Amino acid sequence: MSRAGDEHAWATAEAAARRSYGKLVAFLAARTRDVAGAEDALSEAFAAALADWPASAIPLSPEAWLMAVARRRARHRFPTTACS
Repeated sequence: MSRAGDEHAWATAEAAARRSYGKLVAFLAARTRDVAGAEDALSEAFAAALADWPASAIPLSPEAWLMAVARRRARHRFPTTACS
């Protein structure tokens, strides 16, 4: 991991949050019927992104990556209410 890679990952995550945070939370909350749980799952996805992206590569669609990770986190947290 390089400092430049860390900064690029942070910048990309911040841009994705500014562009899509509300939309991503709304989508997850509609699936789980729990806004707080959706926010938690998405925050875990952002934490995973900041850990993973500097070491690997930033995905072509950061929002899609975040949604996929957040959906998996929500499924583990709420296995009976989370939908795919």
